[in-house]
Amino acid sequence: MRTTLSSFLALVMALALLSTTAMAQGGDRSGTAGADQLLVPVGARGIALGSAYSAGITGLDAIYYNPAGLAASKNAAEAMFSHSESFGDIGVDYAAVGAQFSGFGYLAFTVKSMSFGDIDLTTERSPDGTGATWSPTFVALGLTYSRALTDRIRAGVSAYLVSEDLYRVNASNTAFDVGVQYQGLAGLRGLAIGVTLRHLGGNMQYEGAGLTRRVDEIDSKRDPQLLRVEAAGFSLPTSLELGIAYTQAFQELHNITVAGAFENNNFLSDQYRLGLEYGFRDFFFLRGSYNLAGDDPDDAFGEKAYEYDAAFGAGVKFDAGDLMIGVDYAYRNMKTFDGNHVITIKLGF
Repeated sequence: MRTTLSSFLALVMALALLSTTAMAQGGDRSGTAGADQLLVPVGARGIALGSAYSAGITGLDAIYYNPAGLAASKNAAEAMFSHSESFGDIGVDYAAVGAQFSGFGYLAFTVKSMSFGDIDLTTERSPDGTGATWSPTFVALGLTYSRALTDRIRAGVSAYLVSEDLYRVNASNTAFDVGVQYQGLAGLRGLAIGVTLRHLGGNMQYEGAGLTRRVDEIDSKRDPQLLRVEAAGFSLPTSLELGIAYTQAFQELHNITVAGAFENNNFLSDQYRLGLEYGFRDFFFLRGSYNLAGDDPDDAFGEKAYEYDAAFGAGVKFDAGDLMIGVDYAYRNMKTFDGNHVITIKLGF
């Protein structure tokens, strides 16, 4: 027990050192981080729990919240498909496949893409539109490795290739998530803690033909010149999350999980999250959560800086022979825009 806890603390200290470096790069720079697509959560279960269950979430559901949880999958292979509608009719599609490799651990591959529809093209000379349209392409490709280090400790890491393609400009970079989970804290089987460092990486910078401008010099006999505008770099939305969860079973029929998390980041105020899940016979589930910001100032228009507060959802899971099928739904409320509806389908083999 003492060796196991010491190993976990060593992993936590390593993550803390990494996060110190990442947060030092960000400082007090709220609203200056880019690559916001990385902040869009995926999976109806995790969203319904308000991203609060990073300490104990498992399987493919865990990859976004804490990659260490992938190693606790109950299936030799899994697949997961999720779709949600965000504000402004932005669609978020997510797919993940993972498998266990004996003696090695778990590997999973993920794809997250955002669809924006057609947008009217405007320019400096045609602010009302040119008659043409364009559509951004935001994609994040991920590879996750997770392994149980002991019967109590799990660790995982995800590597992402992040790409943003706008009209004639694009930016890309790599980002990394690292997480650990510890089960059975203080000798309690259902008590778990987790630490996740998300979106660690260098700055992104846009480049491309869209940054080229034709310049005419005043009172000069020279022909017009082509100048390349150098876009400013922007940091990734790095965050460190500490989570705790407790699960209690009653008469082998009911399970109740209470989860909480604290997140510190370089792009917004600190966030606190609470989540609750009820399960009946490991078949039917009800979930709810609430998020709040520790220092949530109003902007110039009187709106809160953090848009999301309450979320809830439900799910079912059943076995069809050698196939596990799960269907989850979540609704996440927004203070200014319409709420988000999320549907997720999971398959286990």
